Amino acid sequence: MLWVIGILSVVSALALPRLDWTSFRIGAETRSLTLQLAYAQRLAVNLQHNVQVTIDRPNRKLVVHEDANNDGAYSTVERRRIMQLENGVNFERNGAPGLPSPAPSTELNTILYRRDGTASPAGVIYVNTDRGIRRSSNADARVVEVIRATGRGVWYRFKGGTWVKG
Repeated sequence: MLWVIGILSVVSALALPRLDWTSFRIGAETRSLTLQLAYAQRLAVNLQHNVQVTIDRPNRKLVVHEDANNDGAYSTVERRRIMQLENGVNFERNGAPGLPSPAPSTELNTILYRRDGTASPAGVIYVNTDRGIRRSSNADARVVEVIRATGRGVWYRFKGGTWVKG
């Protein structure tokens, strides 16, 4: 039993310093962001009214607003859901190149999901880490592309000088 514990402690001592927790964190936040967009789209279809998603860059929040009366303004009877990004993760492009054509290049601040599930407008949402911003590196850069016709969010990571899906 002591031999097993000793071997496990040596292996963990060698492996733990090599794990990149920041990379895991940015990947999880990007997937969570994509899920929130899918949630907003599903709400719009199920409730049969517009759902507005707003990206609050300075406060690192994503706000999902169920616009029950389709007026584009928040009232106290309408529900809001707020997703706060984890510490160290920001809505920042940090000089990352755009997605290759024919992907949209517009950075989104607001997305409107209609009753049929489509999104307006098409565009992208960049996500990066504090570490990537400090180092002026795009190794941690992620982007979520919102496809207008289907309303779906597809995410990419920057790897080896190019964008790779998923």
